[in-house]
Amino acid sequence: MFPSIPPSTDQHQLQNQRISTRLFIILLTLSLAILVLYTSLINVTKTIDISSPTIAQYSQLYSTYPQTLSCACTDISIDYDKFLQVNYTLHQICTSTFITDEWIGYLYNARPTGTLNSDDFRNAGLFIFQALNAFCQLSTQTISNQLTQFYSSQYVSASVTPLEVFQTQTQAFVSQFTSSVTKDFILSLSTIRKTTQSNALLNGQLTNYYLSGDISNNVNAYPLTYGDCGCKFSAVCSYELVIYTWHSKLYIFTGGV
Repeated sequence: MFPSIPPSTDQHQLQNQRISTRLFIILLTLSLAILVLYTSLINVTKTIDISSPTIAQYSQLYSTYPQTLSCACTDISIDYDKFLQVNYTLHQICTSTFITDEWIGYLYNARPTGTLNSDDFRNAGLFIFQALNAFCQLSTQTISNQLTQFYSSQYVSASVTPLEVFQTQTQAFVSQFTSSVTKDFILSLSTIRKTTQSNALLNGQLTNYYLSGDISNNVNAYPLTYGDCGCKFSAVCSYELVIYTWHSKLYIFTGGV
């Protein structure tokens, strides 16, 4: 390919010409291979606009172009109640007969005549089920208040969120809502307990304090103690209710209360 001008018969020059030709062919082949490889690997970005795509179109495009697809939102914010609905179920006691007026009235009318000890279930049960009814109402009100706040919150995004990311975010929203409801209920219950205990308020059954008069006709309140727990220093002291059987001098424990 690279003959000398004029043609030469010198073997040394001919050898140089052969080497030059071979080197040129090798370099040309290598250059072409590099060019073909570069052309096959390079990404050429082409922008295509699709006006108002459907969900199916967006899903198909996202599965094909997850890194480059961009879909701007017409509205960048939306209330949670437009796409989320929270269903909840209270403890079964809250839908049972045991917190109804009929059951509480039955307990009141079924009490035996005479004086009952404060730890007798037939005496305290009436107030226990009234308290359970109040707790169920408190739970319902707490959830209702939190739902009102939750539904009025807004999801904000300038572009369409991928389905997997959106589902993860939604689950996080619901988990945060559940945590907020639990904390609010515990706070309300703790406030009732601490207010009663710190102010030495006597309950109707005198199970946290008892009254005693002295020789000067003064009435004093004294905190009760249950085992190692004293009502003066703790708001969560508890004891087990019983049902006394007077004739046999025995008493029956009522488990769970």
